[in-house]
Amino acid sequence: MLPISYPDVYSNILYAISGFSIPIHLFGGYCILFKTPLVMKSVKWTLFNLHFWSAALDILLSLLAQPFLCSPFLAGFPLGILKFAPTDVLVLVLKTVFMLVPVSIISMFENRYFILFVENRPRRCWRYLRYPFLIINYLFGITYFIPIFLNVPSDQENARRILFNMYPDACEYVSDKNLVFVVDIGDIAWSKIRENALTFLLLSEIIVLAVVLRVKMSRALKTAISGDTLRMQKKFLRALNIQIAIPILLFFAPAATGILTSQQTSNEQLEHNLFVITTSFHGVLSTILMIYLQKCYRDVFIGLFGCRKPDLAINTVVLPSIRFSIA
Repeated sequence: MLPISYPDVYSNILYAISGFSIPIHLFGGYCILFKTPLVMKSVKWTLFNLHFWSAALDILLSLLAQPFLCSPFLAGFPLGILKFAPTDVLVLVLKTVFMLVPVSIISMFENRYFILFVENRPRRCWRYLRYPFLIINYLFGITYFIPIFLNVPSDQENARRILFNMYPDACEYVSDKNLVFVVDIGDIAWSKIRENALTFLLLSEIIVLAVVLRVKMSRALKTAISGDTLRMQKKFLRALNIQIAIPILLFFAPAATGILTSQQTSNEQLEHNLFVITTSFHGVLSTILMIYLQKCYRDVFIGLFGCRKPDLAINTVVLPSIRFSIA
């Protein structure tokens, strides 16, 4: 078995990731809050909302909690700097933030759709439906794990006994099995169905919003007059495609892998640890791509760390009633 399966090695890798990612998250947040140009002000706060929850998930996984998952049961223990905090509370916070990341992605796409195609058209019904839509999504993300949290076994010694009787190889690389905290020993299949259903719902919403936004923008392209305008719009669409790929490849794919491996035998420590490590990279990779793709943030980076002066011009293109900021 690879060394990454051992708690100490796994923890040190996550600490190294946090040391790399936290400065990047701080720089990304600084760019959004203080270097976002006026032409992009309509997406500033939804972009920061996404950045905040992505960074929070990264920091929870790589620094604060460092969850060491043990078995098909929802069980394990924290290795991070908050390892002395109540484990059930850490799990609740981690699960909630985990779901708020895709919810914030939905908010970002919905905001772009509203600003571009609804805001200046008062008869569109989405103007009134968007608030219940967003509120329900956030309620799902915040409350879906509360029933499990309220049913955490009070007798942890008995819960560990049940766990290790069913899966003797669980946490085989942990010397002190008393560290293991069992969050749920109930119907694991039902818990997975609930989690899979919510994950599928959120992913479906992201895809639908992204497709609708892309189709409407493609139609708007037909009104473009100059070749330069068309070229800049295609550049914007390419950046949008990458933004769509980020949550699917860096968030939902690891999540799906974790769900599948957690339903196998208990001797899957390597897969559990790789899942956490991979997911802890989600936010920092998104931040790096954001800085690279958005010209205003890229210029800030080049101005601070590069060898040439940044181009302060912001490429924009104007369609009827629509103003775009081009990365």
